[in-house]
Amino acid sequence: MDNKKSFAIGFAAGIVIVLVAVFGFNAFNRQGQWAGQQLDPNSKIMEIYGLLNDISIFPLDKDVMLENMYRGFLDGVGDPYTQYFDLEALEAFHVRTEGEYVGIGVSVLEDLDSMTVTVAQPFRGSPAAAAGILPGDRIIAVDGVDVVGRAISEVTGLIRGPEGTSVDITFFRPYESERFDVTIIRTVITIPTVFHEMMPNQIGYIRIEGFDQATRGQFTRAMDDLLSQNMTGLILDVRNNPGGILDIVAYIANYFVPEGVITYTVDARGRRQDFPADANYLGIPLVLLVNGRSASASELLGGAIQDTRVGILVGEQTFGKGIVQHVRYLSDGTAIKATVAQYFTPNGRSIHGVGVTPDLIVEMPESLSRMIGNMDIEEDVQLQAALRVFNRD
Repeated sequence: MDNKKSFAIGFAAGIVIVLVAVFGFNAFNRQGQWAGQQLDPNSKIMEIYGLLNDISIFPLDKDVMLENMYRGFLDGVGDPYTQYFDLEALEAFHVRTEGEYVGIGVSVLEDLDSMTVTVAQPFRGSPAAAAGILPGDRIIAVDGVDVVGRAISEVTGLIRGPEGTSVDITFFRPYESERFDVTIIRTVITIPTVFHEMMPNQIGYIRIEGFDQATRGQFTRAMDDLLSQNMTGLILDVRNNPGGILDIVAYIANYFVPEGVITYTVDARGRRQDFPADANYLGIPLVLLVNGRSASASELLGGAIQDTRVGILVGEQTFGKGIVQHVRYLSDGTAIKATVAQYFTPNGRSIHGVGVTPDLIVEMPESLSRMIGNMDIEEDVQLQAALRVFNRD
């Protein structure tokens, strides 16, 4: 791992020449010069390559070296959410946000403390669920390739593949301090992000496991069904939800937040963009369930509900990701994802690095948190607490 890191760092200095070729511009510091740069970037990268070509005992693959160099250059930003997408990783990213792909059936998030891609939730009925994969399991290796420290797009790209083929994945389960290997057969996954049911006393329940393109239609159908059954109150469950598309969560929040601002973003130049709610909100009693793996768009929803006082948040402190990423495409069909803005709650709160504190804190053992969506109601102490909020009212 240290050798790989050193290699990436060494090549990061030479990435500029590639960007010049791709973008057609020179990158300068504010004085128009390369800060501390003695060699022309073109000369430096060729010097490095020439030395390696003379002394390295390993064969050099220029294409692979360049791809790693792009990644190394973006690593230099110091933001784990700024990433380079090669063609395979870009396709995987689109698949993840559009709602259907061939894979094992999990939603994932990046655990910055352990530098691993971590399972947020296995999809119900998926090959991963059948294999016993649980929320919080960390992906350590894919087909023998160490993926610790790699971008989420790279890891998911390695996991996906042709339908009917197998993939060998090494997981680490922190609360058991156990590593284990699983072979899973890939299948077509239609991402189910919304599940709903009617609970006692006409209290509706909707669990949202991600905010993808498919979520909008799934959520609308769930709401229509519950309203047709004369729903009198609603529990929204975004526990273990790693986030997703800003426009989708704004669409959902518009059901509940009164006319005004759902959230707003501020970019690097200080420009503000508001995401407004209209006057046609439901106005029904509302509880939002959150936990430590409720991230990004889930936290945005929580902040909007909390600030406008249209509902009560129940559960545990959320993850703390309050920044927005956009994808920008390069001329060769690859892309970069960069953090372009920070978002704020209607009252101007930033949750990045902090999270959202529930109105009613209800802790749940980690072993149960990993089973959300796959346990009896009686075992789910946070859901039981949410139901008691309605009974109290």
